[in-house]
This record gives sequence, structure tokens and C-alpha cells, in this order.
Amino acid sequence: MGMDDQAARVRRVRRTPDTTVPRPPQDLLQRSLPPARPPRSHSDADNRTLGQRAARPTGPHARPMAATWLRRGRDQPTNPKAAERRPFLFHKESNPMKSMQDLRITLADRRLRIDAAAEVGKLGLKFDFEAGNNVNGRSEMLARRADLRRVVNALSQATRELLDSTPATKWSADDQKSYDAKLNAVTYLHTEIDLISNMIDLEEWTPNGSSRAKHNAPELRDSNGQRVGSVLTTEMLATEHEIAARLNISNAGDTNLGDFFRGVAKMKSSEGIRAALSEGTDSAGGYTVPEVLMPRILSALVPASSLLTAGASLAVLGTDAKTFTLAGVDSIPTAAWRSEAGAVAESDPAFRAIVVTPRSLAFRFKVSRELLQDSPNIDEALQQAIAQAFAKEMDRAGLRGTGTAPEIRGLKNISGINTVTNGTNGASPTSYANFVSAWQEIVSDNAPAPRAAIMHPRDMAKFANLADSTGQPLRRPELLDTMRFVQTSQIPTNLTVGSSSDTSEIYVGDFSQFVFFLREGVSVQMLNELYAATGEIGFVCHARVDVAALYPQAFALVTGVRA
Repeated sequence: MGMDDQAARVRRVRRTPDTTVPRPPQDLLQRSLPPARPPRSHSDADNRTLGQRAARPTGPHARPMAATWLRRGRDQPTNPKAAERRPFLFHKESNPMKSMQDLRITLADRRLRIDAAAEVGKLGLKFDFEAGNNVNGRSEMLARRADLRRVVNALSQATRELLDSTPATKWSADDQKSYDAKLNAVTYLHTEIDLISNMIDLEEWTPNGSSRAKHNAPELRDSNGQRVGSVLTTEMLATEHEIAARLNISNAGDTNLGDFFRGVAKMKSSEGIRAALSEGTDSAGGYTVPEVLMPRILSALVPASSLLTAGASLAVLGTDAKTFTLAGVDSIPTAAWRSEAGAVAESDPAFRAIVVTPRSLAFRFKVSRELLQDSPNIDEALQQAIAQAFAKEMDRAGLRGTGTAPEIRGLKNISGINTVTNGTNGASPTSYANFVSAWQEIVSDNAPAPRAAIMHPRDMAKFANLADSTGQPLRRPELLDTMRFVQTSQIPTNLTVGSSSDTSEIYVGDFSQFVFFLREGVSVQMLNELYAATGEIGFVCHARVDVAALYPQAFALVTGVRA
């Protein structure tokens, strides 16, 4: 059968004996054709063209094609003649002949968008039709597609109710109008669904036509070249969706931390959480937080951690090894000119071995059963509590950890960093000289210029209050214009230097050369008996963490900073 014959047959199928039933304009139907997306099934039935699918019989005993997507296997209306009086419905599957540009043209049709929004509004649903223009990254596209499908399901349900509630003999022009409007809305929404699906298949990132290659997080490899994890830079840690995209983690959907903690406490939880918990406990007897929830925790770490805010990276480990070795820069090799056939000058070793040993970091907390089960914002509260608890101690140990087990070795005690002092007994700053001295020490070692300085809030306020002889705020030297000041309460202000016991420290450097290593994600263990008498539930959260300075000379420690 030729294409012309197929088209003619489609037109015959669309006509019905009842000419009083209104039909949508032909151009609207054409613009409302479901968009192009290659069928995922390779069966003969799925590989038919749109015209071939439309040519199916529509007699009293024929199953309406609408049932494929509206009824999902249910029988057609009780009165078989209803199919003769109701409009022809296009199949959900896309026309493989339509291009992505055609899909975008359909989505850009303002009339179709307004009509679809009106139908969605009639159902009392809140849906942003414009949000699709701002979707970036695989994770956001998956979330957008899930939202679209939920709206389509609601429209489909409303259409089923209209079909089932109206006998064929009472099918009116208004019923036909409502039916067509819902159909066109569903078709319009399916256009965006198929466009997103095509973009995911093609690894495109934006729905407005621009394309860029998908980039996963850089791989972390040990000294033997074995992959041990992925590294997330500050830019990659910016949002939950960015983290999920970089780690190739699917969208969490409706799964949240509150649901997970309820599941651990043997309360009612979602099917996805029950499936995750059914995999059993980890080596510590706890349940590992599902992978889909980790981006939420990691994104919440950044604003709570001064080191991550200053530019430190976070390596998510995928190795079972208790320790592994990385290569770090120890010193820059010295190049020298040589004569023909002359010897090559010797140079100090340029690299050093960094042994990473993630150590256990844990805390416990309690929550009432009623609050855990009934609070609508328990997810946000848990996310904030877990992130801040881990971030504060990761900051303290990352900066000042002694390295004596079980504590990790922090930046202060890593060999090779530069130091700047404030005299025998310390001194109260009256200028930005400490930062200029730190800059000088770092750059003199051929290390990258410092980008940030981490200090106690007391000292940050001190520098903010510096004034010149006229009482005006003291301007930073141009050399420090791009240096970011970051505060943390994890640096003490009662350190003893000489005869002074009120001193503090400032950490200056390029913190992109500093890395946190997080192994096994986060696991949660329930304390069954500890708080049973008060009707509360106790939880212990575990993580395994270590840090490393890939280039110690890129940092300087300023000591003896008085109030």
C-alpha cells in the first residue's frame, strides 16, 4: 500500500456517520500529532508507520486505539457504538518520521500551550509549562519528564471518566469539545516527553536546541592506575541535580530522607525504600542511604563546610580497599639548559605518595515517633542536621586533625605547608599584612596563588572593622582582591603562643588542591532500646572520611592571630 493510499485510509477512519459531531480543525490535529521518538520495541507491530497503525478497523468489535494509552488494557465502553461516535485518537507512540525540530516547533505553538494549560488548570493541578525551557542536565530532564507523566496520567484519568460516564446515545457536542481538548492537551504534553526522551538518548543537555556533551565527574585513580572513585569539584557540588548528573545517579523522585528513616524505624515507607532496605545491613549493622538520596546530602554539605565553600573537592570512593595510594606534587622539578651531548641536570623528586585511609565518623541523635511519622518537613530537617553534623567535624579535623588514630590528619599537620607567624607572643592584626605574607610564601614555592582564607568569625569581624586614619574602612591590597574570606567556628580562639592565650589561626591557599575522600556513602543504624522509655527513636549515622593536600606548598598557616 502506498503512502497516498494510507493517507486516504486514515481520512476514511476519521470520518464517522454522525456528521453533527464537531471536529477540531485539521491544522490543529496535524500540529497535535504525537512527536517523533523511535519506538523502543523492535516488534513488527511497533515498527509500523503512523498511517499503518491508523488503518486498523474501527468497527463495533474493534478495540479503539485510544485504549492503548488511555485504558492501559481495560475494555472499551460498555456500548460498543460509543467508539463510532467518539473521535479518532492517535496512538501514544511517536511518529518516527518527525524530527526533534518538529517537536520544538509544536512546543513553541502558543495556542496549543495555552489550551493545554487550561485543561490542566481545570483539574486543579499546578504545572509550570515554561519550566521546560530552563532544564539543565540529565537529572533535571528526568525530573521534568516524571512531572509531565504525572500530569498526563491525571488528564487520562479525567478522559476515562468522561468516556465511562456518558452513554453513546447522549454524547453531545460539548462532550466532544471537552474530549478533544483533553486529547490535544495530552498530545501536547507527550510532545515534550518525547523531546526530553530523545535528548536523553542523544545525550543533549538543554531543551532549547543547544547541545553539549555530557560530562561525568573526573575519575580518581590510585598509583596503580585503578579507578577508585569520582571527584566532585566545587562547581559540580553546586546543586543536587548537578551532583546526580555528574555521578550518573537517577532522579530520586518522591523518595526522601524522611521516608528512609521511617523505613529504618520499621514504619510505613515507600516501595522503593523497602526495596533498598531489603538488601540488608552493612558491616556496621546499619542501612546505607540509597544512592539516589546522596546528592541531597552532598549538596547540603557545601554551605555547612568552610573547606568545601573555599574550593575543596569531594571524592566519592567506589573501592572496597581500606587504604590506597595517590600521587601528589611534592616539588616542582627544575629544568636546565644542556649542551649537545651534555648531561641532564638532576632535579628533586616531583611527586610523593599520599596514603588515603578513610576513618569512621559518626554521631547519634533522637527523634520522637510522632514527629518522624507526621512532620511534613522532616526530610529537610534531617538533611540539614546530617549535613551540618558531618560538615562541622569534617572542617575541624580537615584543618586541625592530629593524624593519631582514629582521627584523620588535617592541613595543619600535613608536612610541607608554609607558615606565617605574628611574633613571639602573637599580635592583633592592624592591616592585611598576614595575607600578603602568606601569598608571598606560597607563590615563592611556585604553587598556585591562594584563592581563599579560612578563619574564625572573630577574626573575620576584626578584618572587616579595620579602618584607616580617617575612620574609613581599610581597603584590601589589590593583590588580595580575588581572595575569598570564609569563616568557621571550628578554629579555636584560645590557643597559646608565647605569653598569649587568646590566639587563633588562619588557613590560606588554593583549596582546589585539598580533597575530602568519602567512602561507602552514609549509613544509618537504629538504636532500638536506648530511648524506648520516652517513646523516641535513636539513630546513629556513619561515614568514612579522609583528607589530603595534593600540593602542600599551595597552603600557608598563619598563627598567633590575637583579638
